[in-house]
Amino acid sequence: MMARLSLLAVLLMLAACAAAIPGYSPPPLTENTNKFAKPLESGEVGSDGRYHMSESEKAMDCKRLTGSMQITLARLKNTYGRQQPSALSSTVAQSIAPVFGGSSLGSDRDAVYARERAKLEAYNDELAARNCKTLDIEAELARPADSLTKY
Repeated sequence: MMARLSLLAVLLMLAACAAAIPGYSPPPLTENTNKFAKPLESGEVGSDGRYHMSESEKAMDCKRLTGSMQITLARLKNTYGRQQPSALSSTVAQSIAPVFGGSSLGSDRDAVYARERAKLEAYNDELAARNCKTLDIEAELARPADSLTKY
């Protein structure tokens, strides 16, 4: 009985090995041509403090611009209602990134907040230029985090 089980186990292993064809490579992935599948290229804040939208951001329709603004508003409300990190932890984060590699982009909360606010203003200006419904950024930021206006 035991010999039959071990013989069966050996046969199953041989069958599994035979199923793996040598030299097999899977077919290449097809490129996704959906424009929404790729992440957007981000714009930049100029020396004047204004956010300059990238071409992919300018190509968004009104619905996507508004949705992106709502996400940014929710993120600002959630993140900046929390306790500020200590000066020691901020300094360590900024000094370790250049040494070991990585980015210190998010370590200065005030700079991130200023960039996001400038981005919201630029998106709102773009909505106004397209005759779309704009958002009242100040009113949205003054609301509690769980009560964003539905559009």
